[in-house]
Amino acid sequence: MHSLPRIDTRYWLALSAASIFGTNTGDFVAGYLHLGHLAGLPWLLAVFLLIVGLERLSPVKTPLWFWAAIITMRTAATNVGDAFHDFGMGFGISVPVSLALFALCVAVYARVTPDRKAGDDTVQVNASYWLAMMLAGVLGTVGGDLAAKLLTRPGAAVAFFAIVVVAIASFRRRGLLLQAAAYWAVVALIRTAGTAGGDTIAHSIGLAPSTLATGIVFLVLVLISSRSPAVVPARP
Repeated sequence: MHSLPRIDTRYWLALSAASIFGTNTGDFVAGYLHLGHLAGLPWLLAVFLLIVGLERLSPVKTPLWFWAAIITMRTAATNVGDAFHDFGMGFGISVPVSLALFALCVAVYARVTPDRKAGDDTVQVNASYWLAMMLAGVLGTVGGDLAAKLLTRPGAAVAFFAIVVVAIASFRRRGLLLQAAAYWAVVALIRTAGTAGGDTIAHSIGLAPSTLATGIVFLVLVLISSRSPAVVPARP
């Protein structure tokens, strides 16, 4: 992508909002649009590819393309995670399988992605990045559902968002936040917290109002971030 957001506080807030919103959009696509958990995936893939293609052709260089791709990916990941239940696969299968695939993809990402240059604080986006983001969403969906079962939905959301704050502060203080393992660990925690958070809001006010409300919050945070100077040219 030609323009990417810097990884700062605005980035993590927008990613958290995307995780909550994406939980709702996944359920909305599956339920309100009656596409189910898997039938909508080809359409979401087509939307994702269209976004990536338009970003390459567009003369407007903005991280809004990045965030559009992120929310599309998160929507699809929610439905893939929920599809485990459709096939009768409990948490004893879905969580370990998702975790193993995610860890493997992160290892591949770390191996194939060039080292950052000094002063570079943007995410490095390539094919393995998008696959890792997809698997982080799948893991976050099944992990968030498991956490909600153990802690209740609001309890899981509060607990995991608290862990996210501590993890970001700790990794940043040690200078590790931009390294692959730390970055993806935080992303997975955000996806887990977002699943519990999105489900909490949806069960409180209804799926359609929740999708609208969380979408507005996401859009506002993304627009605030995009209008700031935290936009840098992407790598070729």
